[in-house]
Amino acid sequence: MKENLDLIRFNVLRNALYHVARRRSLERINRFFNFMVIVLGTAAVADLITVFDLRVPPEAIGAAIAIVGALQLVFDFGRAARDHQALQREYYHLLADIEGVIAPSEDQLAEWYSRMIRITADETPALKAIDSKAYNDTIDAMEWDRDQRLVIPWWHKPFAGFVSFEGFEYPKAIEIKERKARRKATQAR
Repeated sequence: MKENLDLIRFNVLRNALYHVARRRSLERINRFFNFMVIVLGTAAVADLITVFDLRVPPEAIGAAIAIVGALQLVFDFGRAARDHQALQREYYHLLADIEGVIAPSEDQLAEWYSRMIRITADETPALKAIDSKAYNDTIDAMEWDRDQRLVIPWWHKPFAGFVSFEGFEYPKAIEIKERKARRKATQAR
């Protein structure tokens, strides 16, 4: 039963941390795009262009405003951030309920697992690199063996917020260590 509790706790915390990361990322993007719409739309930008003799045609500034505004409207980063905030809150409420019971029964474990699945049903498809980072953060938060952390390639990190990396399997650190040890043993023969 302890293993089930730890796995439920782990997955609930991992999902909460995933939504924290997505919310923060989307809020930053939303603020940036709002800033760009305001800045590009001001007459002061046109004045700066002439002062610094940048030779940017006014049509380019108009196009930039239209593109940034359209991206903001189409992708609605603010709404997406609020969706992740609501999911984050639900997962943390569930985690609080789990932590509030010292010796849970099998029925309580089943109820918590069921609630976790219900919350998961409202999620958008996960971005795998961000989910893997949340997995690693949960390993650290629960003070589990760091060899169980997933190894995320450096080149996935800059694209984590918008590429799903569907089908990519992130190996655990222990798996990489074991592979290297086998390779080294094979070469030694």
